[in-house]
Amino acid sequence: MKFNFIKVAFRNMLKDRAYTFINIIGLTLGISFSFLIFLYVSYELSFDQHIDESENVYRLAADFTLDGHKDVYSNVPRPLGSALVSEYPGIIASVRLLGYSGLQVHEGMIWNEKEDYISVKNAFVVDSSFFKVFRLPLIEGDSSTALMEPNSIVVSKSTAEKIFGNESALGKSLKLQEEQEAVVTGVFDDIDKPTYLPFDALISYSTYFEPTLAMDQWYGAHIYTYVRTTSAFSPKDVNGHWQPFYEKYMKETFDALNGHAEIIFQPLTSIHLAPEFIWEPYAHGSEQNVYVFIVVGVFLLIVACFNYTNLALSKSLSRAKEVGVRKALGASRQSLSMQFISESVLTASIASLISISFIVAILPTFNQLVGQELSLNFIERPLTLIIILGIGVIVGIISGVYPAFHISSLEAAAVLKGAPTDKGSSNLSVRKGLVMFQQAISLSLIICTLVVIDQVVFVRQRDIGFDKENLVVVELKDEAIRSKIKVFQQDVSNLPGVENVTRMNETPINGLNEFSYMVEKANGEFESLPAQLLQVSDNYLETIGIELIAGRTFIEADSNFNSVLINEYQANYLGYTAEEAVGARFKFPEDTEQRSIIGVVNNFSMGSATEPLKNLTILYYNGGRRYMCIRISPQNQAEVIENISELWNSYEPTYPFQYSFMDEQLDSFLGKEDRLFNLLIFGSILIIFVSCLGLFGLVSYTALQKTKEIGIRKVLGANSFTLYYALIKDFIALFAIALVIASAVSWYFGNAWLDNFTFRTDFNWANIFMAAVASVVITLLTLSYHAQKVITANPVDSLKEQ
Repeated sequence: MKFNFIKVAFRNMLKDRAYTFINIIGLTLGISFSFLIFLYVSYELSFDQHIDESENVYRLAADFTLDGHKDVYSNVPRPLGSALVSEYPGIIASVRLLGYSGLQVHEGMIWNEKEDYISVKNAFVVDSSFFKVFRLPLIEGDSSTALMEPNSIVVSKSTAEKIFGNESALGKSLKLQEEQEAVVTGVFDDIDKPTYLPFDALISYSTYFEPTLAMDQWYGAHIYTYVRTTSAFSPKDVNGHWQPFYEKYMKETFDALNGHAEIIFQPLTSIHLAPEFIWEPYAHGSEQNVYVFIVVGVFLLIVACFNYTNLALSKSLSRAKEVGVRKALGASRQSLSMQFISESVLTASIASLISISFIVAILPTFNQLVGQELSLNFIERPLTLIIILGIGVIVGIISGVYPAFHISSLEAAAVLKGAPTDKGSSNLSVRKGLVMFQQAISLSLIICTLVVIDQVVFVRQRDIGFDKENLVVVELKDEAIRSKIKVFQQDVSNLPGVENVTRMNETPINGLNEFSYMVEKANGEFESLPAQLLQVSDNYLETIGIELIAGRTFIEADSNFNSVLINEYQANYLGYTAEEAVGARFKFPEDTEQRSIIGVVNNFSMGSATEPLKNLTILYYNGGRRYMCIRISPQNQAEVIENISELWNSYEPTYPFQYSFMDEQLDSFLGKEDRLFNLLIFGSILIIFVSCLGLFGLVSYTALQKTKEIGIRKVLGANSFTLYYALIKDFIALFAIALVIASAVSWYFGNAWLDNFTFRTDFNWANIFMAAVASVVITLLTLSYHAQKVITANPVDSLKEQ
């Protein structure tokens, strides 16, 4: 780019400041938010890349099919990992892993020697082979021996500092839950990279379990298992030779259950965006949302480019004589093209520089929208600056190519004589096509946003089969409380504002366990039936608000596990009506005693709206003491919770009182949908705004083209409505075509997204009408400025112009 080109470009930009301002605003918005989306997508795709040779680490998932019913678990039988290592040379190490407070419950407490406690959110019990698989370097201790002995714990640097301050943690004692003692045998640096499996503390597996425990149990997804392989390994090496392994280790077990098993190798770096299986330790990200983000980002850039192109083409009228004079003085078409491309690149580069400050300012708000903590450090990562400026240059070139080609192609003699600068209708058609495409994008995003809103509202308001409001869930971690659990429950029920109390071993947030048992079908045959298992105490149905359809609820005599409740879905699955299922027999695996179903409840749902209905079995377990659920009055709830907290503290517990609301736990399943909803609203507003700038450019061009026509019409007596219609009729046609395209696109992708939900709303065609009305209003307001300016102009002035 020659310096003269830059100098002339600056002059032209300063000559028409309004035109320049509109261009820079449109490009700044497009570049800024497309970069933010690029930053988010890069973050989502970078999970667990920091692990040494992460491409060689896989998680094992269990694909179990019993009696034709298929379930895929994120965990596997305990012996699977070590058996794979012994059978397949490409698998060099395996590690078993489970949450500190249960399979997928990884939060817990740790005490130091002074009996001060801290809460750790990401604590796991792991095999001694952990560091062979994950290769997490230690800053203190020896990774080869750190987890070999019972009562060993390895902690992160920040966790060590919370417990021991600035002293070295190595060799110091800690107290774990259940009064277990442990010694710190290692400290690792905090993991500040994106990871789907964060670690704050690692406790040796032998602290709680014999390493050989249940190594002959091949049914049941008991534990998370990861393997490290050689670089030459491929999952096909196992999957292609699975049958011999299956027959050697698993066939006998699964034949007895009328089932079959497969395993899935999940690359560690892909898990964050993969579909969630049963019993995931953490909620995953959304690959679908990432794709939507990419599409919105690309659309933003495209609309910004189209906007600049439209404005540049509309400006060609006022620069036609400039081109004619330059050509008459000997300027070549190539030099003219370079001049106009230089202007577009310079404009986009200025927009890029402004974008840097804008990105820094808007990043905290963007982080709230996407639910992440993205950061920018231009000093440590200068590549980000280069990317932003590079986006600007590319956008400038793309935006300026067609206007430069068009304007430089004008013939000097023709434009100096005042001939029209549109040679035929092709250039006008290009501009109209760009605007129509912008409108179609805007309408599609508006309609899709309304679809997401409908689904989020539907899920929040749907009948889930029980009353989720005013239910307080308390995790019963403390042994002082657990040892007097029935007394504590009675004391809670006596508090003012407490309506009912029950206990259970599972909550929506940590999922329901699954098992298989033999159940009598309507034809009299027994079938091995996979079902979700819910263990509860007395008053469960009354407290939660679940309807008993047939039979009776539990009584104290049912605590010997002779009786269960099932949901209506399971009754129908077995071939019964709800009433007929009462009295049907069942037995547990390896059980000779036949027990009976005493009642059937409605199909309530305690999971995500994407989860299908499943067989549910409710078992009476009056000794259950993992969670307490308290239904409280809607009035004075803060006071009621304070009273429960005071009662908790009166038992002199080690753990502080902690609680959550059931409705908040259920709403947490909508995290992905909420982020998608936020993004679509944000993207829609931006694209609509930038599209309006494009409309502004095209209508200004049309107004200039029709100045004389409007003047003649006014002299001949045309009224304002007729003149207004003459100016906007082309845009009405463009809008109609855009609406048809947007309706088809949004219907297809909207239904595809809704199909991910078991409980979903229908595609609402009224959304298309609402989007059309909103877009028409915005479009007409945009068009009205120039239209009113031309219509109210003195026709004498317009007719005097050449």
